[in-house]
Amino acid sequence: MTHSSTASAPRRRRLPRLSRGLCLAASLGAAAAGVAMTSSEAQAAPKILREGTRPMAFLLGLGPSWGVGGSGWYYSHGPGCKDGFCNYGGWGGRYGGAFKVTQEFMGHFKGDSSGPALGVILNETFTGPYVGFNIAPKFTYDIQVKKGLALYVSPSVSLGYGLLHYRPAYYGYYAGANYHAANLQFGVALKLIINDRWLVFAQLPNFDFLIGPGSYYYANGACAAGFNCGTFFVSRMDFILGGGVTF
Repeated sequence: MTHSSTASAPRRRRLPRLSRGLCLAASLGAAAAGVAMTSSEAQAAPKILREGTRPMAFLLGLGPSWGVGGSGWYYSHGPGCKDGFCNYGGWGGRYGGAFKVTQEFMGHFKGDSSGPALGVILNETFTGPYVGFNIAPKFTYDIQVKKGLALYVSPSVSLGYGLLHYRPAYYGYYAGANYHAANLQFGVALKLIINDRWLVFAQLPNFDFLIGPGSYYYANGACAAGFNCGTFFVSRMDFILGGGVTF
């Protein structure tokens, strides 16, 4: 009886030791797995492409702008005309293809490079005998694609003032005519911040609308003189590439 109880005691002592060993091994394994996962997540994005921490940015871009529609008016008494003015369809958004330059200053509310931002945008557009200029406040929301990576999808909208100036490049008439209008733009950009300082972006698509008083040939006085000029409307689609700096 004494021999039997003495022999079973070491087995009972070895069971708690084995349990403690298994628990320790499991804890060490879980800790090692956690460290490995953390390391892999940290290494998922190179340091040069880590998320942006600076709230403000200046952007400069350029690219083609295509006329996709619109309406304008010219003086005539033909079929379908009203009060001496006829809708001529906008000539494909004022001579179709154009070259556009854009500058933008923006600041984020959150204190880093993501989330809502408010700024000011300037545009210059060159097409045929027309030169365009827009200035407007712009709202942007920079959505971070992946945590730890400075890649953002950025929908935006702006509403402000647009000016279309006619130069007599093709005809010698109506030199210096100015068309004042409201300017509405909205679209989506893809942005990448490099080394928490430099920024590259592609804006596609971006839609650009001018809406204002509709006279064409007599833009500087006919509407004020009582003619029914209709509505001046130009719609364009832009593809802008550019870069910038965050600070």
